[in-house]
Amino acid sequence: MSRTVGTLGISVGTSLALEQGALSVLKNTDSILFNLRTLVRNAQESYTKEDSEYHDPTVLAKEVAEDIAYLAKYVETHRNGKPVKFVIYYPSYKSLSSKYPKADIKDHTKGTAKQQAIAKTIKATCDRVFEKYQKLIVETDVGMPVFSGNGIVLTHHPVDLCETNGTTRLKLLESYTGVLKAYPDWNTKLTGGSKLFNIPLNRLTIQVFGDKSTDFQASIAGIREVVKRIADESNWTTATSTARVRSTIMNLPQGVERAGLISML
Repeated sequence: MSRTVGTLGISVGTSLALEQGALSVLKNTDSILFNLRTLVRNAQESYTKEDSEYHDPTVLAKEVAEDIAYLAKYVETHRNGKPVKFVIYYPSYKSLSSKYPKADIKDHTKGTAKQQAIAKTIKATCDRVFEKYQKLIVETDVGMPVFSGNGIVLTHHPVDLCETNGTTRLKLLESYTGVLKAYPDWNTKLTGGSKLFNIPLNRLTIQVFGDKSTDFQASIAGIREVVKRIADESNWTTATSTARVRSTIMNLPQGVERAGLISML
């Protein structure tokens, strides 16, 4: 079975991200980063789950390598003579539980048999691509590498956005839609984000509301309601900085509620 590709001839999810023209003008961009796990996911999703290729790391690794080669060429062609750093990074997320000890982390290795098989295939594919191109791929633990200037990142792991120090300099490029999102729009990556009109994405909120079970499950309803109340009373918006969120919580009366929330930031 042949995979579904976009008009660019690469995995459809990655192709559509570029087809919408989000990267056609790179004059305000200094760094472009691609999460290897996202490129693998997009390659895998270009097949149906019934296709043997969907579960074949050898096939997927070959196609991801082709996608990476195209991306590099695409950036080179569209940078208009301006230096743009092209980065593929491979996050292990090994320290996710220790960096977020209060969170309900989604363990993909302990789901259903099908979920475990998918997780195993993704890791095996990533490892094969990394082994072949390790001099070109940056290994990280949790999150993305430090980048210079204004950046664009393609990732389906919202925690990457929570772990960057370049919040105001970074835009998220979405697979499939090609939409470029600045910080105020990152809250859509939270579970139920479309209804969280005044909740920003940060270390606290990803643990409280979850990220649609990509890496984080939502906290109990009581904790979610507490954060919603604080957000309403303190006039948060989706653009509220982590520094102001911290300041708001520190101004709460001393007690378990304040201590618990601060420990999650």
